[in-house]
Amino acid sequence: MPYKTLLALLSLAGGLFAQPTVRFHTNVGDMDVLLTPSAAPLTVANFLNYVNSGAYNNTIFHRSVPGFVIQAGGYQAVNNLPVAIPQNPAVQNEFNVSNTRGTIAMAKLDGNPNSATNQWFFNLANNGSQLDGQNGGFTVFGHIINNAGLTIMDRIAALPVGDASSLYGADFSTLPHSGTNFVIVYSILPVPAITAPGFESAASSAFSANNGISPGEFLAIYGQNLGPATLTTLQLNNGVAATSLGGTQVLFNGVAAPVVYTSAGQLSVIAPYNITDFETINVTVLYQGVASNTLVFPVKPANPAIFTLNASGSGDGAIVRLDGSIVSATSPAQTGDILVLYGEGYGAPTPATSLPDGAIVASKLPVPADPTTWLLIDGQKIDTLYFGGAPSLVNGVLQVNFKVPQLAPGSHQIQLQVGDRKSPSGVTLQTK
Repeated sequence: MPYKTLLALLSLAGGLFAQPTVRFHTNVGDMDVLLTPSAAPLTVANFLNYVNSGAYNNTIFHRSVPGFVIQAGGYQAVNNLPVAIPQNPAVQNEFNVSNTRGTIAMAKLDGNPNSATNQWFFNLANNGSQLDGQNGGFTVFGHIINNAGLTIMDRIAALPVGDASSLYGADFSTLPHSGTNFVIVYSILPVPAITAPGFESAASSAFSANNGISPGEFLAIYGQNLGPATLTTLQLNNGVAATSLGGTQVLFNGVAAPVVYTSAGQLSVIAPYNITDFETINVTVLYQGVASNTLVFPVKPANPAIFTLNASGSGDGAIVRLDGSIVSATSPAQTGDILVLYGEGYGAPTPATSLPDGAIVASKLPVPADPTTWLLIDGQKIDTLYFGGAPSLVNGVLQVNFKVPQLAPGSHQIQLQVGDRKSPSGVTLQTK
């Protein structure tokens, strides 16, 4: 099976979440902020345009008013001097949410509700009575999501404030500082987020929260900010699948796993084989060096699953003839045909046949360590001609060669069994 076919089977359409989280990485600490495009879509888009262009890298908190706000977004530190950030066209005012403690809102010119460009501020207190009715209301477009971020906000607000207007201009009359240093936002980057219901077998779509994870299993992970906006697919480095792809890494107890593909809303990864040494595994996604939440899963010896032609986990299996033609309802198999089935999740191989994570299978063919492996058709065990790693594909893909027994014409349930673990029902083989 060529890689394009394998990737097509693995890649399902992954949706982006409506409310992204971004991390403000400052020289005082980090603040994670949930943006709310549902309340202020134009403002969030405007803010992200600046973020994505790098305009907010090394931006200075140039204003601090105790008990009120800390403000930034207008100036970058360049050679330890403030340089004005070029302004995009002003954005229409979208006041919908009150300026409560921990919210982020756009600054604007007096008497002009629709004048917000690049400057924003954090509300240190519940400022709704002062800001919600002023100048059309100040548009809130997100909020700090946890106490750790609020602590950093308060820490910035507690720093000494000086009047540097004679040096840098009127905007710097209440400049917070740490000694002689500016308070700087080094970067604002999207925070990856993964969810347990969206963590599943790439072949069967069975939830990992229920089934656990097995060594060498192909997994699909859903969430937000997991990778680049454009799908990036498997890359080989000296014959081994890369563990960093498009800025994405996935760590299993700190070990980076081979990445099959990555995008903002969905990625696929191959669980490292060393997880067999653990009862549970911690999984974290990193994108551009920013870590997601960590999920914990039980480790299982095997999670056999069959790839399907429609990539849904059910329907006709990914089964081909020796000439590469696909078996389907329009091209059914017949008694005596030698067929090749593709699956995954067969667990650890024998020590003598093991390969590095992500290696391309060549002359050394991985064989499941559990000798109890079966192919089941309509619940009956079928003799196999080969059951192991798939030659020329990445380590972890399972290939099963078998001869079609005498079967009635029609659709037949086909399953894999490794030890006491069976692949989910619902996958079919078509015969005539």
